[in-house]
Amino acid sequence: MNARKLLLTLAAFLVIGGLAVGLSLLTPARRPAEPSVELPRITRLTCLPSGDVLAYAPGTLEGREPASGDELFEMTEESGHFEAQTGPLVLSADSLAVAGVFSAAPVRSYAPCAPASTTGTLLVTDPGNTELIITNSDANEAVVDLSLLGPDGEIAAVGARGIAVAPGVTRNVALSVLAPEGPVGVTYSASQGRVAMAAVNVEGRDSRYIGTARSAAEHVIGGIPAEAASAQLVVTNPFEERVDVTVSALGSTSEYELAPAADLSVEPMSTVAVDLGDSLGGEAAAIRVEAAHEIGAAVVVTGATGSPVTLIGSEPAMELAAMTLGGMVQVTNPGTEPVTVNTSATAGEVTIEPGTTQALPVEGEADVGWPVSVAADGPVVAAAVSADQPGLIVVPMEQIADDPQDLRAAELDPHLR
Repeated sequence: MNARKLLLTLAAFLVIGGLAVGLSLLTPARRPAEPSVELPRITRLTCLPSGDVLAYAPGTLEGREPASGDELFEMTEESGHFEAQTGPLVLSADSLAVAGVFSAAPVRSYAPCAPASTTGTLLVTDPGNTELIITNSDANEAVVDLSLLGPDGEIAAVGARGIAVAPGVTRNVALSVLAPEGPVGVTYSASQGRVAMAAVNVEGRDSRYIGTARSAAEHVIGGIPAEAASAQLVVTNPFEERVDVTVSALGSTSEYELAPAADLSVEPMSTVAVDLGDSLGGEAAAIRVEAAHEIGAAVVVTGATGSPVTLIGSEPAMELAAMTLGGMVQVTNPGTEPVTVNTSATAGEVTIEPGTTQALPVEGEADVGWPVSVAADGPVVAAAVSADQPGLIVVPMEQIADDPQDLRAAELDPHLR
């Protein structure tokens, strides 16, 4: 009897073990993938000054007045030139877009259009002759706080906090009153809403436009022309600790250290300006600025005539474009491997070695609104430079196609309501 019970128990264990092994070998049915969707690409840029709008967008682009929302123009081709627009205005595109405002009088000037944001930095060398333009292109009120970082630290200024800007309204703030001595880094943050901001010369002075620079640990600032009469590096440190900054030039043959900026160290909450003198050797170049944490950086260049041009860093990309004014296209390879570049302005491929810049002439008739695109097999920085009289023009070329590595597939979740 006991033997029979023992056999039944062993048989039960064997059956259970067999079932367990069998179940472990089963492959669960895969859940069918949800249908993927392509999220729409929407670009919204704000153009602040008045003048001719030069726009490049692979898709459809519309220009509207920020206050009323009235449509001013529509573009369905890749590039367009819209004369005598009165800024500010808002450009909306269903693709990546690049745009700026060109003015021919009293001297030639170019002002890139940029998206509204909640934070930003402006680097100004001559605040005594400068005012800030603050535009709120959204439907809700914006409130902005300014921090002024001068050569001796943060500047306490009455009226720099809680600047309210109503929807569709533009406000001008005299920087000469807030911080009369330069250089000064103006960092802004919106406690409510978002704004587009720039610094311009006060009325009666030659046109000068200073756009918002991004804060980053590394900046690659391209478009420094061979014809530059002078170049000045401006760096602002918004943190409460000193930061060491490494500065190098990416010239025609190699990347090299700039002696005037060697051993550059920026005090906490302060801004410095360094005259680069003749260290660029009179050649077309870009400047790389690196630090241990995020800083603001810009290069101020002057031509034979006209106001200085403030250049800011841009993100390297493989496909760039802009509406240019002829002249030269300067392409910089900030990477560690050679890149092959094709441009719509020149014939044939060009190989650019690591850490170098090449200036390529724009073929054809130089005119206002000349579309130029650059395609490379690695990330590059590019700018179109026109040094014709009167006034130096540098048009930064920006990304017009998403990096394939940044694309992501979205899946519909049927449980979301």
